[in-house]
Amino acid sequence: MKRFRAFWKDTGWLWTVFLAILLGLILLVSKVFLAAVPMLVVIFLYFALVRYDDEGNFIGA
Repeated sequence: MKRFRAFWKDTGWLWTVFLAILLGLILLVSKVFLAAVPMLVVIFLYFALVRYDDEGNFIGA
């Protein structure tokens, strides 16, 4: 769980921007953009698992 907190601490602002843009697209353009929500979750989990160890330390790119 520490790895997810550490990843959110480092990139939380970016994920907030992604979600705000996605929300705007969903509300103003089309509901089809709802399909991107699970994609963002999977991408978040992947990068947190690959780039951070169990203790939440960055292990590199």
